Amino acid sequence: MKNVYVPFDLPVFRNYNPYHPLLANLIEQEYDGIRFVHTKFPDPDQLSGAEVFKLAIEFVEKIAAAMPPHLRRDEDSLIALVASRDLVSQAHVNVKCDLAFYHTTPVIVNQMPYILHFESPTTLFYPYILHGKTWGLKLSEKYSYWYIRAMLESVECRRIFTNLAMSKRQIDTIFKSDIISGKTEYIAPGPYITRREVEKVDEALSAMTPSSHVEILFTNSWHQGTDNFFFRGGLDLLVAFQMMEEYYPDVHLTIRSSWPQRLNGTALHKFVSEHRKITLLPNKVTDEEMMDLFIRADIFCLDAASVHSISVLRAMYCGAVCIVSDSPGYEEYIEHNVTGLVIRGRKAAVYSEEPETGFLCDNFETLFTNNKTNVIQMAEALRALCDNPERRITIGKAAHKQVREKNSFSNWRDGFERIMRDALLVAGVKQAV
Repeated sequence: MKNVYVPFDLPVFRNYNPYHPLLANLIEQEYDGIRFVHTKFPDPDQLSGAEVFKLAIEFVEKIAAAMPPHLRRDEDSLIALVASRDLVSQAHVNVKCDLAFYHTTPVIVNQMPYILHFESPTTLFYPYILHGKTWGLKLSEKYSYWYIRAMLESVECRRIFTNLAMSKRQIDTIFKSDIISGKTEYIAPGPYITRREVEKVDEALSAMTPSSHVEILFTNSWHQGTDNFFFRGGLDLLVAFQMMEEYYPDVHLTIRSSWPQRLNGTALHKFVSEHRKITLLPNKVTDEEMMDLFIRADIFCLDAASVHSISVLRAMYCGAVCIVSDSPGYEEYIEHNVTGLVIRGRKAAVYSEEPETGFLCDNFETLFTNNKTNVIQMAEALRALCDNPERRITIGKAAHKQVREKNSFSNWRDGFERIMRDALLVAGVKQAV
């Protein structure tokens, strides 16, 4: 029996990106001969703080040796980078396991072999490089770039996988490392759907008939960060809904999101709180409740600054027509007018490509104020779908078919299992650094 350590509940993960459903569903499955060992915190029967600090210093020395000379001089910054991984958390990593499974960013300081999942290259550099705050960034001049490069090239990093093909391409250009490129693989993701949910979706799809009643859904990220209300296009959607809803007496909007405090006391706040055709769900919901929202939805709005794979795939599976932005990544899921609708403009307003590495720099500040062009496009898209129920059904069923055929959970799970088993084959073999 091989033991794979899942440290998602360590304090360091709570700060960066805790137990995300896209990955949680993978480790809730059974795999022959593999047992997942979850975090026990605190657990004194692990490495001591002194041992972790020694590992950290040794790793800083390796990173410094690989850096450009003008950056190498400031080793205090490198020590701070390692400390950002939280040495208390590192002291509780279960080094008795055969392999660790990390996500978002490699928070480990090389105590043991690991595999890593990431969606966007930006998150690899947390907390020193953040989504929406990288405009004008020169990546190779950042200490964190060299730290992460060394982490991913290390023999302790066995395999890397991503759920976006574009992220695999970016990894190749960002690091220009044959070692990292050789470890990194794209696996098409798929949403986990329970047997009962499959039955519910099938029932809903078979019962679809043209109707003037339209359910529109907007959701925040699963962690409910209020800024993500804006980053996922919530402000533009509300203004667009104001523009069109009076002409459609049977249209209804559900907002599954905490309400941003910066909108308190505004006319928009009054509009949402008093409107009979708007339902605000400010609290977190279960996965089952979330799926029920998707099943009821005719339209799912996600004119976001960045791609949100699990949300769009769940909505598509449930037969909702997704209205998404042209932010990089959505083209892997949505074909305009075939499996959803695409609002143009976010990519040009938010992104620029760093010439040296191809890294996508971004600036999310524009999403805190409504964009007139985006609002008009959203209002027109909502009107077009409300006016043409047959078109809603056609697109919704095409989206469902695509997820079943190209983005099945079984393929996502099989890819994860293969990567895990490949990593375990070499995890116990001593290699040169």
